[in-house]
Amino acid sequence: MPDQLLKDMEAVKQIPVVTMMLDVICQTTGMGFAAVARVTQDRWLACSVRDEVQFGLEEGGELKIETTICNEIRDSRKPVIIDNVSEAPLYKNHHTPKMYGLQSYISFPIILKNGEFFGTLCAIDSKPAQVNNSKVIGMFTMFAELLAFHLQSLDLLERSYKTNMELGNQNRVLASANFELDNFVYTASHDLKSPVSNIEGLLDELSETIAKGQIDRIEVNQIVQLMKSSVKRFNTTISDLTAIVELEKASLSKDPEEIDFFDVVEAAKMDLHKLIVESNAKIKVVSADRLLVGLSKKNLKSVIQNLLSNAIKYRSPDRKLEVTVRMEEVEGRTHLTVEDNGLGIPSDKQDKVFTMFKRFHDHVEGSGLGLYIVKRIVDAVKGQIQVRSTLDRGTSFLIIF
Repeated sequence: MPDQLLKDMEAVKQIPVVTMMLDVICQTTGMGFAAVARVTQDRWLACSVRDEVQFGLEEGGELKIETTICNEIRDSRKPVIIDNVSEAPLYKNHHTPKMYGLQSYISFPIILKNGEFFGTLCAIDSKPAQVNNSKVIGMFTMFAELLAFHLQSLDLLERSYKTNMELGNQNRVLASANFELDNFVYTASHDLKSPVSNIEGLLDELSETIAKGQIDRIEVNQIVQLMKSSVKRFNTTISDLTAIVELEKASLSKDPEEIDFFDVVEAAKMDLHKLIVESNAKIKVVSADRLLVGLSKKNLKSVIQNLLSNAIKYRSPDRKLEVTVRMEEVEGRTHLTVEDNGLGIPSDKQDKVFTMFKRFHDHVEGSGLGLYIVKRIVDAVKGQIQVRSTLDRGTSFLIIF
């Protein structure tokens, strides 16, 4: 049984007056069987039943739609009322009364307030009954409208609940985003102040040196180099902050694209060519498959480039840097690993590596945003990222998506 029909049957069962309605119908008409039926183009389902004549149809039972008069009521949306089939010109030769041995029949359409046809409220018996009168017709009309009202109300309650749940989720996401934005602004402004303050101090020092009259070129050159270093750090931070803003604005909900893993790694290596040459790094790429799906080409390149850059920055001076970039499929998910033999990360600080502006080795230049960007990309596709590291032995980042 389709899920929607089950939901419709459960909706009828949630209406407390249905059982009473069917009891009143049987008592008022003298008929032995009454039911609320869900009627679609190809299904007839008993949602609630009162059977005093052992008709044999229980709640959840079905009749072939083409064998029922409800099939015709669905199209006409008009009630059918028969006191005595043998005396009814339109129905005395009808296949439904003959098939089920009916002599009396009454069925009213249940039409929801939005105009949708739900099903029927019906009663049958194997003997004639006096149902074509204002009392019975009025009762069926009222009961059918009451059923439509309850069903519509339940639908509205369900939609309201879903809407409230969605709003609640959106509010939680918004609250988290606001908290993260506040943290972003605070930490960004704090980190940007440092190079700006350095430049201001160096400018004051340069001004004093020039004011002396006798310019010491060596001293001036040292100050200029320090200023260049501060400006470089400032530019790096601005560049990484811009990357985060672009990441937030990018649509990460696009359909996944099929990309060539080796091509993306090569593109990332090309952007880091100078650093790779200067560090004499050996980068090994291992994958049984070339193609993967799950990240956009731009974001995968950003992830690999940031992790390679991180490995180069935190390489050990005691050995040649070796980095392995590995992709493999494990239990239907892609595992991307970037492993190096660098300085490593202290165990008590590994849980902070993805925090904005965090740097654990002071001798390395950088904004401290690279791993934060990687984490945001992985989170956006509901992936996982793990870090394993041993001091003076190296670090491994595992991304699962």
